[in-house]
Amino acid sequence: MPNIANFLKGISFENVKGTLFNFGFRAGGIFAKFLLVVYISKEMSLEALGLYNIVAVTVAWSVYVIGFEFYAYSLRHIVGESPDVISRHVFNQMAFHITGFSFLLVLSPFLVVLDFVPLVVLHYFILITIFDQMSQECFRILIALERSQFANFIYLIKSGLWVYPLLLLPLVFGIDIHIHLILGSWLAGTVLSFLFGMWKLWTLRLLRFRSVRLDWPWIKQGIIVAFPFLIISIAQITMDFADRYLIDYFLGKTAVGIYSFYYGIASVPTTLITSVLVAQYYPRVINVYKFDRPEAEKRDVIKRFLWQCIGLAIITSVAALALINLLLDYVNRKELLDQISLFYLMLLQVIMFAVQVVVQTILYAKHFDRALLYSALTGAVANVVLNILLIPVLGLYGATLSTIVAMLLILTIRTIVYYTQKKTDHEGI
Repeated sequence: MPNIANFLKGISFENVKGTLFNFGFRAGGIFAKFLLVVYISKEMSLEALGLYNIVAVTVAWSVYVIGFEFYAYSLRHIVGESPDVISRHVFNQMAFHITGFSFLLVLSPFLVVLDFVPLVVLHYFILITIFDQMSQECFRILIALERSQFANFIYLIKSGLWVYPLLLLPLVFGIDIHIHLILGSWLAGTVLSFLFGMWKLWTLRLLRFRSVRLDWPWIKQGIIVAFPFLIISIAQITMDFADRYLIDYFLGKTAVGIYSFYYGIASVPTTLITSVLVAQYYPRVINVYKFDRPEAEKRDVIKRFLWQCIGLAIITSVAALALINLLLDYVNRKELLDQISLFYLMLLQVIMFAVQVVVQTILYAKHFDRALLYSALTGAVANVVLNILLIPVLGLYGATLSTIVAMLLILTIRTIVYYTQKKTDHEGI
């Protein structure tokens, strides 16, 4: 156990102001999405919420696929390098992503055939996916450069800032909100976020491409290195979102709406951990292992990372528990109130995630890519199989239990790998 008193003594505004700004930006985006979910649930319908969530999930899938998780390769080359070197890598990464956008244009009609995206909103889907992915790459580069505050600012723009003016339309102008207006506002947010991100990279002199050339061997090596991370991410997003498609298949879009309502609230703690703490500690953990810092420094970084994740998970979970009944009274939908136990069950995932994300970051920094790959695949397969077996029997509770079991399986495998290697090289938290 760490010395909590000494840890608290080290806390000051200067030490935590970055975390506070990041928390504020991410909280603003999360709160905006929360307001949107509440509005759709109360003023539109749970079926409309289910449709919006299916489109959002499909965008998330597509961003991962066309992005190919190439950043997992490029960020290792960006951290600690000069602007000229970074510019060369950014140029080649942009060239690689243009190919991904071509695949999206060719393959997106198949999503209509599979009923993942309605034809009437296909143009929104394509443009949102492209600009969301480009904005996400700007965000990741800025995180690698330890510009986490501006990174979270552009993330706020694309993830939720656009919701606030959207929700003012019915209040101020009496304009009814519909799915086209929601997706159009989302698109505007992603475009604006991308433009701000590119402007910041320009001011950092990272878009000076005058003497840069395409480096095909670098891109090819990046594809080889990034491919396992793509599989890991697809496995992770399968765990996160495959249940929506299966709920839609077995139970319908209204059930997707109910599940999405509670999942959106229960996932706030994990979203904040990922957005605020992982964004802040990700480059630090990579640095202490990449440059072989002293063991005491490594332990200090990991301890702070772990305890802040656990603390944030507990605080946000307790807040969610305290507010959920007030929210249900406001929305006033019997279908949601009948499934309140689903929310309590979902919160069990939060502490598991708080520990797992720290172990995952350490394994990534130490290049334990194969362990990350196999554990993610194991969890994804278990999740899909359990969803198929349990949803027809237990309904929405089957989907939640499937996620909990799969997450516990991943945490167990990665913890075993971590402590096995720790025993080998005499490192520890």
